[in-house]
Amino acid sequence: MIGAKGLFLVGALAFWLPEIVLYASTRQALNGKLVTFLLPSSLLIVYLLISILRRGRIAKPSAAIFMVLGVVVLGTLAMTIGATIRGAGFLGHPGSTLLGVLLGTVIPIYAFIAATYDGSLYALIFVSILMPLIHLLFERKNWIIPPKKAGVTSMSGG
Repeated sequence: MIGAKGLFLVGALAFWLPEIVLYASTRQALNGKLVTFLLPSSLLIVYLLISILRRGRIAKPSAAIFMVLGVVVLGTLAMTIGATIRGAGFLGHPGSTLLGVLLGTVIPIYAFIAATYDGSLYALIFVSILMPLIHLLFERKNWIIPPKKAGVTSMSGG
């Protein structure tokens, strides 16, 4: 079974990898409509596949929530990789770029700022709204905050 960390990474890869691959093949800016359609579509397809594979009655991490967290938290890094492929990003000013990526990881709002320049803002906003709604509709029984382990008792006598 895939855990929360795996869902986090799979979500980021499912959303950002198609854009990175297109940047690698074209080496130029992408059509905004293509990005707005392609990125959420690839995330939703992967989410659907994971949901089919994870069927069962036991509580598990919410795929929708952890996948979208991966998209947002690793978004700045993914967009920087795409920019590097196009001749900017880490190639221009590696030190300040690395600082920006680290800030984007710690303060996720930077992913939305970077997406404005990247052309993927609408796609990012769309999945940031859609995935929590999917959680509420289809994964309400799955957890966002891990449940406490049962059976942990105090050994102090008294």
